[in-house]
Amino acid sequence: MTLSLKPMTTTSFVTEVVNVDLSQPVDAATASALRAAINQHSILVFRGQTIDNDQHVAFSRNFGDLEIHTVKQYLLPDYPEIIALANRGENGTTPIDNGGAYWHTDISYKAKPPMGSLLYSLEVPPEGGDTLYADMYAAYDALSDAMKENLEGLRAVHGYEARFSRMGEGGKRPKLSAEQLAEVPEVTHPIVRTHPESGRKALYVNEGFTLGVEGLPLDEGRDLLDALNAHATQPQFIYAHHWRAGDLVFWDNRATMHCATDYDTRYARTMHRTTIQGDIPV
Repeated sequence: MTLSLKPMTTTSFVTEVVNVDLSQPVDAATASALRAAINQHSILVFRGQTIDNDQHVAFSRNFGDLEIHTVKQYLLPDYPEIIALANRGENGTTPIDNGGAYWHTDISYKAKPPMGSLLYSLEVPPEGGDTLYADMYAAYDALSDAMKENLEGLRAVHGYEARFSRMGEGGKRPKLSAEQLAEVPEVTHPIVRTHPESGRKALYVNEGFTLGVEGLPLDEGRDLLDALNAHATQPQFIYAHHWRAGDLVFWDNRATMHCATDYDTRYARTMHRTTIQGDIPV
């Protein structure tokens, strides 16, 4: 089918898909068109959707196998493919107010990080609780030629547990068990990755899970990462999504990073996320 797309930024970074009802099965032609759209735009927004858990999972599977998150405390009991980001908890899940309130790329601490994430909003506060997204293609393109040359071949270390210890946020999430920690040993990924479908280059570092640079002294590596993160989060690279109940946002983890913003926790906020498995960054 021909998708009806409505640009949401002055660049092609984010677009709204206005003619797809996610409560209905998606045929092969539509799935193919949506995959082409996510490769072109990095973020697809679907407004006004009413879907249940089965429909959320079924739609997500059009783009690949689904990731089961390491932190099982947040997974819906009957739908392990769905992580419940709910400040009141849901069906026995651990409550979480705003666990993603730092710049990160989902699960970059695995050897095969996710291709994409699909976040669906069920309850949202009347204000606040936006999600900021950074265009990592544009951030890379805007680097100086000298910096691009300097980054060529450099690899960054990504990890999960060290992030919370280093930044003093261990209390915001349950500590991982020994079994869970064994699932997420530290890994390295190229600082500049080439998208396997678009062929474009993007920065692939983030504040949350990138700990250092392979082969560089710790302080020097962190200084470089801090500079790259500061560069990538300049206003010209950012889209702020103001959530409405019924929004589903599908983003490409290979070309974006994101950050949750604060809100008044007197109000309920319930979001469901599925995560599509990816491949080894190159």
